[in-house]
Amino acid sequence: MKNERLLDALGKMDEDLIAEAAPGRKPPKKAKTAAWVKWGALAACLCMIVAGGIWKLSTLPTKGELPSEYTVSEEGITIPAMEVSLSKEATAMADMIGFFIYEGRCYVYYENFTEVEGIVGEYLGTVTGMIDEWTPEEGYVDFAGSIGGDIYSVKGYAPEFMLCTKEANGVISMYICNNGITVKYGKELYEDRLHLSGNIAGVQFESRESWFYSKEELYVLDKEEAYIREFIEKLDAEEFLLCQDVAAKEGWQHMVDSEIYHLYFNMKDGTKIHLRLHEDGYVRFQGMWDLCVKIPEESYGRLLDAFKQSGGPSE
Repeated sequence: MKNERLLDALGKMDEDLIAEAAPGRKPPKKAKTAAWVKWGALAACLCMIVAGGIWKLSTLPTKGELPSEYTVSEEGITIPAMEVSLSKEATAMADMIGFFIYEGRCYVYYENFTEVEGIVGEYLGTVTGMIDEWTPEEGYVDFAGSIGGDIYSVKGYAPEFMLCTKEANGVISMYICNNGITVKYGKELYEDRLHLSGNIAGVQFESRESWFYSKEELYVLDKEEAYIREFIEKLDAEEFLLCQDVAAKEGWQHMVDSEIYHLYFNMKDGTKIHLRLHEDGYVRFQGMWDLCVKIPEESYGRLLDAFKQSGGPSE
């Protein structure tokens, strides 16, 4: 069962706050390792300082409430740079956060990979793993973090966007800097940063229930089908929207209220682009939870029809 359900049982927390929660539980300090079990969504939204405003689990924005630091302009949506702060008031959740600081940027956990060869690049340094809820402000410096271990660049990806750690057992954990950036169209994420088109080895999907309970009931789609190409074209062409705006407009308490599928583009380099699909055509990238794009109804419908025809679960 996913960690979100466990945390929900323990804390009676709102599902969306939990669904955006910890990807992995930080191992005991004596281990000093970045190894993670498979977890759900990103954790950095639990306790963070965004442009000077403290966000904790108890004070995350609800429907229709946006942090004023987000700006929408002709250039797109600007996600402010953030520094993660493990508040003493959030000790129960603080141990769930996987992040580190490098060159002044905060990188948060995205996904684990076990069959990736040749993607680990240049050694950049060693994260101390010494940050916890008791760390003073001056402790949030380069190579500080809630994990411990060596960090590396990722071949083929900009270090300003993605870095990784690797374990002796072959597990590679990807970390994404999903803040301090401005994006307008989907292609600025999916093509410019993630290099989606032309690099797909396979496509799979599963229901939200399967993902939530770690059932791994995965279904395969043909990556060459026209509806896949059409979906990617629309994904690239559409403008980003703030998820909080969408939830307010659609009447959802949080975006997770409408989640129906998880879609995976398995890449030729062994990584994976993990998308969360929602009702009415909204799509979010697992590594950037604040933003979404809206796929036109006809294109989205063709993709969902393909899910059903593949023998997978219907909505």
